[in-house]
Amino acid sequence: MIKPTSRALYTSQSTVGSLVSRINAQATQSKDLEHDQSTRANLLQLSRELTASLQAPDEVCSLLAFSIGPFMCVRVADELKIFDLLCEKSPRSTQELASITGAEHGLIVRVMRVLGGMGFAFQQSKNIYSATAVSKQMTLPSVRAGIKTFHTEGFPAVHRSIDYFKENGWRLPRAMNDNPYNFAEGTTENPFTHMSKKPGVMETFNVFMQGLFGTPFRLGWSDWFPIKEVALDGFDETQGNGVCFVDVGAGKGHEGNLVLQKYPETKGKFIAQDLEFVISDIQKGELDHRIETMVHDFTKPQPVKGARVYFLQNILHDWASPVCHEILTSLREAMTPGYSKLIVCNIILPEGNVPLRQSCLDVAMLYMHSGQQRTQEEFRELFETAGLKVTKFWLPPGDGDGIVEAEVA
Repeated sequence: MIKPTSRALYTSQSTVGSLVSRINAQATQSKDLEHDQSTRANLLQLSRELTASLQAPDEVCSLLAFSIGPFMCVRVADELKIFDLLCEKSPRSTQELASITGAEHGLIVRVMRVLGGMGFAFQQSKNIYSATAVSKQMTLPSVRAGIKTFHTEGFPAVHRSIDYFKENGWRLPRAMNDNPYNFAEGTTENPFTHMSKKPGVMETFNVFMQGLFGTPFRLGWSDWFPIKEVALDGFDETQGNGVCFVDVGAGKGHEGNLVLQKYPETKGKFIAQDLEFVISDIQKGELDHRIETMVHDFTKPQPVKGARVYFLQNILHDWASPVCHEILTSLREAMTPGYSKLIVCNIILPEGNVPLRQSCLDVAMLYMHSGQQRTQEEFRELFETAGLKVTKFWLPPGDGDGIVEAEVA
């Protein structure tokens, strides 16, 4: 029988000292961590290594086992608007929060203990809490929507995932309608089609996608990728019926809006494509007047031929490689060799030392829609099977979305 390890320090004193020294050295090198994404990412990795060197194995395992509880507490606080209340006025007592929300005082006390321990609130004294930066983040509609989506739709899929893998011989999902989510929901529909039939679910998901988790620390692709020089400047109005930019699987079309806001002088037509239930939800005035909407399923042949730019924002990570092959093949058949550009915005995984946020998102794509995040090598292989060649990988500052630039092979 293997005996439990002692609760002694799990690494040498010198290793801990070395990590602390490296953290101090990195911190003093940067004068503006908010905008120095590389240094911030390095410091986060070093801080995780320091925590791992100090945390006992039993602490790691027990925190994982109980991690569902903190998620519940965040959802309770969100439903009760506790984050809004703390941001409107801080500090507040648990008794005051209970009185305003109508929740039992004992529930508020126990929820706030967890939120305080996680940094979602700050405990000033007994039963007295104030807002933190995370509290403020939790008041953003896209953040609330993202956490709600993964709670209501993701948790059941995770719960049934072991049964799914056992029944499928511990193999990765290979079809868009065959994954832990479909297994848990008892449906063979496309996951997004299925979610659209559940009241409020797709509306919540679309709010999430408009702002994701809303962090100012992570630059969006349009903040750093030179799309004007790479693609827009090469637009020829005599090609492709004058279409410059096709946002494929556009959601509510906010990426086209971003491009036109940053480069208002851009010429040519802009088109936002998505399924009917998404396009019909776009409100009048929500898009720049130059953006046309079009109902289109991106697994079907692309109706817009010869455009300058075909743009995919966080699409390929939603699907298994066979479906991605269909998507890319339909685009390649529509593209004009030597003119059309395919711009794919997606996380590009490093080959080693993958940030935990990225590896967790990769697994979320697996259980929700048979999808995956990919490395440069995996992207290159995927594109080659569809008759496309990657011309450049553009890596972001920090660990946000990168850009895969491609054209017809």
